[in-house]
Amino acid sequence: MADDAPQKEQEYQLQHPHTYKVVSSYMPESFEVTAISICLEAVDRFRHLKDVAFFIKHEYDKKYPGSGKATEGVYHCVVGKSFASAVSHETRQMIHLKVDTYHIILWKSKDTPFHVSDN
Repeated sequence: MADDAPQKEQEYQLQHPHTYKVVSSYMPESFEVTAISICLEAVDRFRHLKDVAFFIKHEYDKKYPGSGKATEGVYHCVVGKSFASAVSHETRQMIHLKVDTYHIILWKSKDTPFHVSDN
């Protein structure tokens, strides 16, 4: 007899122990927990930082998809050991984590956050 219940995705089991610290967060707790989980998985799975950032951004987009409107904004992710940043983000849509030796910033920002005037 076939099981007709919807299949729940299996949670990824980390292959290595990792440490993390939330440096700063402007997210609701449920979004923050998801971000931490995705970031730990990304650092566990990938060696190249661009792959870590790509995975985090796309997994977060899958978990919290937008409507497709440019005015709603999209998620961005930066991963590295040493960098400076200044980002504009939507209200309650930014987290900065440190996972092992990597700093990870995940935020949501509109494609066009303001209009440039000719004055």
